[in-house]
Amino acid sequence: MPLVAQTTDGGSSAEGSQGAGNQADNMQAPPESEEAPTVYVPALDGSGLIDLSSPVRTHLLVGGTYSGGWDSNPDDLANGAASGAYVFSPYLGLQINSSNAHYLLQYQPTIRQYTSNHYAGGMMNLASLKVVGNLSDRWHWDLKASGSHGQDSIRLLAPVQTEAIGNVPGTGSGSASYFPDAGTVTYISGEVGAHYDRSDRDIIEVQVANSYNRYSGLEETSSIASIVLSYQRAISSSTSVNAYEQTSYYYGSINCGSVGFGIGANWKVRENMTLSLSGGPQLDSASCGKQQGFAYSVAFSTRISAKSQIYATSARQPTTTYLGPGLWQESASAGYQRELTPSRTFGVDVGYVSSDALSATDSYHGTYFDGTYSHHLGHAFTAAISYRNYAGNWGQTNFSRQVALFSLAWTPGAGHLFQ
Repeated sequence: MPLVAQTTDGGSSAEGSQGAGNQADNMQAPPESEEAPTVYVPALDGSGLIDLSSPVRTHLLVGGTYSGGWDSNPDDLANGAASGAYVFSPYLGLQINSSNAHYLLQYQPTIRQYTSNHYAGGMMNLASLKVVGNLSDRWHWDLKASGSHGQDSIRLLAPVQTEAIGNVPGTGSGSASYFPDAGTVTYISGEVGAHYDRSDRDIIEVQVANSYNRYSGLEETSSIASIVLSYQRAISSSTSVNAYEQTSYYYGSINCGSVGFGIGANWKVRENMTLSLSGGPQLDSASCGKQQGFAYSVAFSTRISAKSQIYATSARQPTTTYLGPGLWQESASAGYQRELTPSRTFGVDVGYVSSDALSATDSYHGTYFDGTYSHHLGHAFTAAISYRNYAGNWGQTNFSRQVALFSLAWTPGAGHLFQ
């Protein structure tokens, strides 16, 4: 699958629409399989994954999370002071299913307040849309859009945003990216694709995407437009291979073009175990500078037992989005989730991301860790204790942040941790 980084699950932290995580998200059953492809979409409230092919015709999703706790560095500053924090995140979604299309619209604002007078309150708004449809037995289409607007530093307090790694919800590289003094972020991304089943084994696909990002504190704009053509061939009911060609154009603070091509494979090793690989050279125009290289993505997920699962991703991608104007991003993430009892779950996630800048914005490196213990109280209520640790480096500035929260969430009928 192609490798341009743009957006997935939401927030300015979203991983690339063609990145490692989304490669697993969009993995379909090989063409010769008789099983209908299952499409999972991350729930913005952090509850897990939503099955877009649900037989329910219309489903209204509502919920909310209220959290209180401690924040060591609310604005990601080099010498930031700690403060108590209160966070409220209401959630609203609408899922509509018909005989030839499935729609999912989600919206979630996160509102924060601090006990310290040194920090002002604020809000981050997040919305997403996912649509998949069939024009005929051979022609299919999909549409994906997401947007966020607000203070970037609020994301570490909000419900954790995930992406689908196969059928396992995992954190993307954006969890390890928080700029200091970034101000207000505006992030908009959209993608439309058409898929043609040439035969029982062969699929031809074209995707067109565009993203826009701006931080008020950086006074820079990052955008990228791309078109991707790919061909997929099923070798068996569990394995397929593909080849892709990708043309991209960076505009805003960077203006240059890029062409890439490569090969990949999707392998359903066994039930609830998937592996996706892709990679190839990326050739940039002279105005991009010395940025030629090899792009790749790897995504793996598996159910270890009936009550535990893991995921891992790694990628090197051409990108110019939430990390500021730059042409390459390297990322990795991994996690473990376990159902201790029918009412208690525990999970840990780690992430890393770095970018090489090509403008006044410095290069960036960040790492992320979170651990969450949840107890389902009944009637869709869940109590949780979580700890999140983040450390980053931006040019000559080093900064770190820790957050400890107690949360009470009400999420009737939203996502599921285990599929």
